[in-house]
Amino acid sequence: MPKKIWKVAPFLATLALFAMGCATPVRFEVPRTPTLDIQGISRVAVMPFEQGVGTTAVAQTLTSETSRRLMATNQFTMVAASTVNAVQVRGGDLSAYIDAKFTGRVTGFNATTTQRQQRRTVAGETVVVTNHLREVSISFDYFFINAHTGVIIGPVSRSGRSTSSNDNPANLTSYSVLIQRTINGQLAQFHQDVAPYTVRLTRRLESEPRNSPARAQMDVAEAQVRGQNFMAARQSYINIWEQHGSIAAAINASILFEAAGDLEGGIYFMENVFVATGAPRVNTVIARLNRELTEVMGLEAIGDARTAAERVTEHAIAEVQRTLQAGARLWIHNNATMNIALANDVTDNMVYTFLNAGYTVVERQLIDLIALEQGLHMDGSVADGDFVSIGNLAGANTVIVIGVSGSGPARRLQVRVLDIETGTVRMQSGTGVAWRI
Repeated sequence: MPKKIWKVAPFLATLALFAMGCATPVRFEVPRTPTLDIQGISRVAVMPFEQGVGTTAVAQTLTSETSRRLMATNQFTMVAASTVNAVQVRGGDLSAYIDAKFTGRVTGFNATTTQRQQRRTVAGETVVVTNHLREVSISFDYFFINAHTGVIIGPVSRSGRSTSSNDNPANLTSYSVLIQRTINGQLAQFHQDVAPYTVRLTRRLESEPRNSPARAQMDVAEAQVRGQNFMAARQSYINIWEQHGSIAAAINASILFEAAGDLEGGIYFMENVFVATGAPRVNTVIARLNRELTEVMGLEAIGDARTAAERVTEHAIAEVQRTLQAGARLWIHNNATMNIALANDVTDNMVYTFLNAGYTVVERQLIDLIALEQGLHMDGSVADGDFVSIGNLAGANTVIVIGVSGSGPARRLQVRVLDIETGTVRMQSGTGVAWRI
């Protein structure tokens, strides 16, 4: 079965607006990561649930039901349990066939049929009838076992019960049906435990007091939102913030950034608002946007076994290579003032890759010696003129400058390619998802 590829891109959210009451709500769908960390898991084999005394039917139902639901997510390539058993019998490397086993265990099971006497009024008379009650209660866990590391991912624990009552015991629901009903009820949120999903969020636009000089412009911007002219409304709110310093307008702009899927743009904008105002509620919005960005980053990592540094480095190398001319002589310079160790790893990977690709890479020791002789400091902010001067003396014709900006989910790799011969910038990294590290 082909694996579904979860794509997160700008303007992913399905945006809808409902005019209700005074505060206009903006509703949109956003992605969510599953309960269990399925990063790097693509090929999955469902193995029989562990059973206890008298729980064979429960374990078999759980095995078949979770297998069906895993397949329905379209997130995984399903591998037969018989394949896993055959590999294990011959002592083969299981990770060559699957990324994880999915299984579980029945931790509790009870099935009873009891009877009780009940008084009822029938045709004005009190009668005593025997009522029969059948009850099934089940507790179970499920989890992945990483085939590469042996680490258990989970578990998720569930428990529930189902009942049936009738005066005629022959009309009671069967145990097998009650078992299925209980399991189905407890697996209602199974998809959210094992695969990405979406939820609908509601954000309500803020307003200014009637005597505010920004009120008229705020009403116009809100009308644009109601008319579903969201990009124009966002710009209107930004303009109101810039003209009047309206925090309400800034927050409304951030809502429209978020609804359009541009979380990074929203964070950058609101960070500037916080610097200007120091308002606690602005910081609250920034924290919320960062949480959403963390969710998006988690989704991007699913199905990709590489680390964030490896993914971004590979992307950076590919982007830089597009700008290089034949015979390029490279100076790769780590200009980071924060996350220096991370930037060093990126720099080392770039040096290794470009050397293997046949490019000439200038030794760092030579650069340090020239900088010392010229009385230049190469730490922190370095002027392009200094790069050109040192690069020429070192025999390089291209300098690749590496840095890291931001923190947490907004942290990103910065890469700039400077043509030493012309003094022009040939490439500058962006602020998109591909550069987050």
